[in-house]
Amino acid sequence: KKLFEAGNASGFIRKVIGLMGRGQLNKNEAMLFSFPFEYGWSFWMFGMRFPLDVVFLDKRRKVVYIERNVKPFSLDPKTWKTIKPVKKCKYVIEINAGSAGRKRIKAGDELSFYE
Repeated sequence: KKLFEAGNASGFIRKVIGLMGRGQLNKNEAMLFSFPFEYGWSFWMFGMRFPLDVVFLDKRRKVVYIERNVKPFSLDPKTWKTIKPVKKCKYVIEINAGSAGRKRIKAGDELSFYE
């Protein structure tokens, strides 16, 4: 079952930029970040214009953590934080806020995708 159409943030610069500055994601659009090894990769919402659900997956593509409805970085100090998984991850998928719930994605689910 296809849940999202994902763009791949390949290369260092593309990973740094990610979705920064974009006005929105389409309903079933996502951004996939693939890393060379499992680690506690962290993300932040600097330069973002809309909230996201951030899904962290291990090397087996199993969901290890979901940070839901992450607000864009703003003048509010509560938004000045990094998002880190509770377990090591190799992949991260950014989707529109609320999408993880609507698609019933939860910790322990295995997702498939092409890199």
